[in-house]
Amino acid sequence: MTSIKMSLGRGGRPLRIGYGRIFHEGCADSPVPTTQEDFLRMHHLEGEELARACDLRGTELKSFFPHAELTGFVQAARAAGNVEAVPLSSSLAVPSGPVTRECFEWLLERLLARLAEAGPLDGIYLALHGSMDVQDLGEAPEALIVRRVREAVGPGPRIAASFDLHGNMTPGLVDALDLLVAYRTNPHWDLAPTGYRAGNRLIRALRGQVTLTKAWRKLPVVLGGGTTIDFVAPMRKVFAAMRTMERDPRVLATSLFMVHPFTSSKELGWSVHVLTDGDEALASRLADELADLAWQAAETPLPDFHSIDDALDRAGQSTWRHLGPVTLVDVDDIVGAGAPGGSTQILEALTRRPRALTALVPIHDPALYQRLASEPLGTTHDVMVCGTPGYDQPPVSVRGTLTAKADTELGRRVLLVVGDVHVAISEAPPLPIHPRYWAELGVDVRRADVMVQKNFFHYRIFHVAYSFQHLPVVSRGATSIRKVLERPFRVPMRPVAVLGDWREGDRALRS
Repeated sequence: MTSIKMSLGRGGRPLRIGYGRIFHEGCADSPVPTTQEDFLRMHHLEGEELARACDLRGTELKSFFPHAELTGFVQAARAAGNVEAVPLSSSLAVPSGPVTRECFEWLLERLLARLAEAGPLDGIYLALHGSMDVQDLGEAPEALIVRRVREAVGPGPRIAASFDLHGNMTPGLVDALDLLVAYRTNPHWDLAPTGYRAGNRLIRALRGQVTLTKAWRKLPVVLGGGTTIDFVAPMRKVFAAMRTMERDPRVLATSLFMVHPFTSSKELGWSVHVLTDGDEALASRLADELADLAWQAAETPLPDFHSIDDALDRAGQSTWRHLGPVTLVDVDDIVGAGAPGGSTQILEALTRRPRALTALVPIHDPALYQRLASEPLGTTHDVMVCGTPGYDQPPVSVRGTLTAKADTELGRRVLLVVGDVHVAISEAPPLPIHPRYWAELGVDVRRADVMVQKNFFHYRIFHVAYSFQHLPVVSRGATSIRKVLERPFRVPMRPVAVLGDWREGDRALRS
């Protein structure tokens, strides 16, 4: 019984720990900046409203996850007992273009204002992403957030943070934190367990039950690892090794970061991080072992990408489409990675050469949405689909029937049916991760032959029973892998450079 209580962090002095979030994944090449309105529309809660959302009976992230990192943290505090979890502010927006400086200052101001009202705290837990991008900031945004929090609370309280496993770790960020943990799943479903782990380790450290000792390595890798899905090769071996390492009671946490490559940072790179209970040598040894495993896994190249026409031809010949839609992942226009979702190129291919495929195509085109939103259902329109303003996409002339409208938590959109092609024209960047996105427009995804996704991984969680073949396609947009490989990096970087070892790059990137 004693060991169970210790593992939960029980048996110590009363604690007060503040918790909050500033969470955003940025895309430097998106023409759509992220503003305060984007956070207010998606998720912004403070004080008691945040506390209610983070209760098990509440909903932390509407339309996505009822229980996320902050709920997990609150449950860790309850399990430990005698811990007051103090709600601060929580802000999250859909991945998009760089955050404006004005918006970033507002996010910081709200968090720091709540900290000032919170009274004395023993610790702070922050749910961060790790790949935020802010206009003209000149440093890693999360590092600045942590530094400002430290300045506000002084040297005494411990600061813990959790991150998306696509976070970009930098010395200014890692060194400023007492502990950090990352998601363990890709697609990400373990948000609440991640918050729980962070809270548990923080509470045990504050009660003197463990001594936080960390080691980390930064690898000169920007792309690799196949699909980077945690439960399939080659990454499965790495995540299994992390779980094995944590069976040692001296190991408090292991983390792997497969970086989001679309920010403006010149210090990109995969990272590994190990947290032990007072054993510096063990932390260093395991960090080296984990870096070796990640380096080996990163040798596996990315999946083969298809041209749009090739992917559509394959979908037309596929027997899988009789069980559910073949998913075309629009790699260059991934809204889940910050692109605006306004690429018109798949629509252009479908209308240029009709293939008798029932296709579902989401497109961000706010001007066209405004034009069609007030029109009666059932009317036919000759329109030009231009996509996101400033995105340099080919205009596509179509004749379609307006068959549905939706104004929900997933955004405002209309459905234009162009022959066999169902086009969801959205006011905001479309993120049709869940089948409900189409159901709200009266469309059953199971009856489609082709479904276009603007997300690398997360949609698979919700479409596992609907879509059984996934084809990544290249077009021309803000999340272009080709453009990533053409960028200047601080050090030679895989897969652009042929490198025999990660250690020289690590020394430079962590200096």
